[in-house]
Amino acid sequence: MSQLILDNNVLLQFVPNVLKSVQGETLLFDKIAPHLEVAEAWLTTTFLSEAVLTELLPVLDNANNKLLHYARMAVVAEAMLHAVPQLDLVLTPNGFGVVSNTNIAPASKERVERLLLSLEKMRDDTLSILLPLLANTEAWATSDPCQYFMQTLYPWLDLPRKLGSTDHSWQRYQELHSKLIAIEERLAHDFFSCELLATLRQAELMGKWGETPSAPHYKRAWRHIFAIELYMLREEGEVPVPSCIEVVNSLRNAPDGIFEEWKQSGTAALFENHGYKNDKRKGGYWF
Repeated sequence: MSQLILDNNVLLQFVPNVLKSVQGETLLFDKIAPHLEVAEAWLTTTFLSEAVLTELLPVLDNANNKLLHYARMAVVAEAMLHAVPQLDLVLTPNGFGVVSNTNIAPASKERVERLLLSLEKMRDDTLSILLPLLANTEAWATSDPCQYFMQTLYPWLDLPRKLGSTDHSWQRYQELHSKLIAIEERLAHDFFSCELLATLRQAELMGKWGETPSAPHYKRAWRHIFAIELYMLREEGEVPVPSCIEVVNSLRNAPDGIFEEWKQSGTAALFENHGYKNDKRKGGYWF
């Protein structure tokens, strides 16, 4: 049983245009209860974490709790997305039939498809709001979902929109997330170091840029590196080397105490001036 959606009254807060059930009819809550349970398990594993879910349970009566509100909305949207294709079908001894009566006709295939797209968009838009709320929750910081979103410089779910995609945003985000991991591994090895990128990822997701004199330097580096990553996503992995070198030079020339993660890394050693000198005993010269 779902722990967030406790009854039909809570469920109907997030499902518009539902006719009131008369005595003897099965409530919508009872019809989709298994889907609600599965949806909550999915949301907990992928976003909330068990720790955050546990913290939400004592505040189920607090209608002003934003995290609870959007968690419930996401559960209902995900459950309905999977339940809708079954709601107008009944299983008879002779096979499946369509629920109908003299007053209400079954929805067309096109209307049902639009409803499914609407539910998916509702879920995805809700997840986009939910993620920053989770990032401000102390119990979430050590969770597996947090570690997933901290794998890239841009954890936010509007990433597909930056590349011109507006539909199926959660599905598209997951595809881009995998690509970004590969891109960042390459950039870390060749230019920016794993240590610096780890610092930038945590600062962006957890909002830990701070008010120190070094904060603008780190924020600027994050913006420049993320712009490089967007370019690589658009250009199928092509590395804009001049842009990368420009960022590297800004890291090298930063004041002492800034970008020490990079300056002390093995990646930084690749850009050291090794002071090559011509040797008369060798057969060739470099000019």
